[in-house]
Amino acid sequence: MRQKKASCTRTAAKKKNRARARDQYALVDAWTALARAGGVDAGLDTALAAADHGDAGAALRAARAEWDRRHSVHTADALAWALHVNGRDEEALPYARRAPATGYRNAAFLYHRGVIEKAAGRDGAARDSLTAALELNPGFSPTGARTARAALKELGAAR
Repeated sequence: MRQKKASCTRTAAKKKNRARARDQYALVDAWTALARAGGVDAGLDTALAAADHGDAGAALRAARAEWDRRHSVHTADALAWALHVNGRDEEALPYARRAPATGYRNAAFLYHRGVIEKAAGRDGAARDSLTAALELNPGFSPTGARTARAALKELGAAR
């Protein structure tokens, strides 16, 4: 009985988290619409949000458009991540490496680079990047940090 109750509790928590996530994604969409209505260029935010929670094609279009406007570490990271969610990891690698190469320390950049390196079969580099992301900020993203830890476990077993 205790196991069944625990299972039901986990299921309810997952449903509650999905509902919260939907609310947060709706908030991002509303913010983006308001920003655009106010003349703010929200291309970078659109690219990252779509890459993480939406349409991979829209993410890549937004990231490429943003990259055409400016070549910053933030746009390099967004373009790398959008390429990754579209299954284009080899193409993503130079952008993923460019973002943290300037010395700007951002755990999300390191996480994105590590996930891309892992997908491209560069296990040693992926281990280094994911470890660096978690050392810099172990709570940089609730889902990203959890995914990074899981990937490191997989990579550790692959040694």
